[in-house]
Amino acid sequence: MAAPQPSQPRSLCTDFEVLSYINSLMEVFKSFDSNNDGLITSDELRGVLGSLGYNTSEREVKEMMRQGDTDRDGLLSLHEFLEINTRELDLGDLADLLQAAVPALGREVGNDEAVTGEELYNVLGSTGSASMEDCMDIIACLDGDGDGAVSLEDLQCIVQALL
Repeated sequence: MAAPQPSQPRSLCTDFEVLSYINSLMEVFKSFDSNNDGLITSDELRGVLGSLGYNTSEREVKEMMRQGDTDRDGLLSLHEFLEINTRELDLGDLADLLQAAVPALGREVGNDEAVTGEELYNVLGSTGSASMEDCMDIIACLDGDGDGAVSLEDLQCIVQALL
């Protein structure tokens, strides 16, 4: 009988695919949030579902909202929306690395600033845990507007949803 083979470590490429999926979810959230207040109401949810051809009852929409609304304010925040849609995802070591990097990034760029691949590398590269290419790829996966950066707030929200 052959000895079991050790499991292969997960590639960063797989992690980047998950990050790209999360970026897509963030774009979906923005399309649901018709008044751009950072929250989805049951009316906004029902409207988007209707525009997609779903004939959802008010009861069904309320149930969807109830399942995702963890703070019970009657609204879905980006964090709650990501939590609902990423429960089964596992970002593995990359999520842990990003979680550890967020406080240092806050000091490096300021809490309201955007994070570039170079700035991420300044934090992660010093520990040898990521190459410049890895850091550039991470930011590229999350960069929804193509400006080469991701807001620290969005990065924090993504990391929280994945842990």
